[in-house]
Amino acid sequence: MKSLLPAIAALTALAVPAVAHAESVAYGYYGETTPARPKDPWKKLRLEGAVGALVGSQRVGYLSGSAGGMHFDGGLKLDRLLFYGEYDFLSVGETAEEGEPSVRGFMHRVGGNVRYSLVALGGGRDVPVRGDFWVEVGAGHQHIRWHEGGKLGRQDLSFGLGAQSTFKIGRDKPKFIGLHYAVKFTVARTPDRKDDDPRCAGPCDEPTPPTPWDVGVFFNFAVPFGK
Repeated sequence: MKSLLPAIAALTALAVPAVAHAESVAYGYYGETTPARPKDPWKKLRLEGAVGALVGSQRVGYLSGSAGGMHFDGGLKLDRLLFYGEYDFLSVGETAEEGEPSVRGFMHRVGGNVRYSLVALGGGRDVPVRGDFWVEVGAGHQHIRWHEGGKLGRQDLSFGLGAQSTFKIGRDKPKFIGLHYAVKFTVARTPDRKDDDPRCAGPCDEPTPPTPWDVGVFFNFAVPFGK
């Protein structure tokens, strides 16, 4: 038994520093906090605007023809949601026919919209591009001033669907730029028409009231940007 005491003492002398070292490493390891990963920049609240054009057709009462002009919008984007206001400056009225004068004017339209991305492809902390397929709904006010005199103001509802590609530039304080293509519809009450006003626009068996709604259909091309 006495012969084992020196061996036990030697093992103890070796074990104590090893245990102390292991405890210091363990306490140091568990005491450290893991740094938080940066938030996905695509999901942060940011400002987004767009500049583009609208090309299509707009009916105003008995006048119907080509329409087109400039489009501007801006608002707040949070991941798949975008709340934004827009301003459109358009030329509207009859499409000119050879030998006959046409009725044309300028339309100023302001509106507010909510857009939601049904599908979002790409994005993430380390992916510099994202694709979105979205739908939107909104309401606006049209103010039309005819070139030969007269003006018209009315409210409308708008609907749209489109696709957008967005590119992220930078890492710490990224900026965003892209391109979107959309189809937009506006629906407004027809001016100066009564629902009980029957008429025949062409050959018919029975006169009917004219449609009480004017519809606009536009293709929208724009360059969105934000930060």
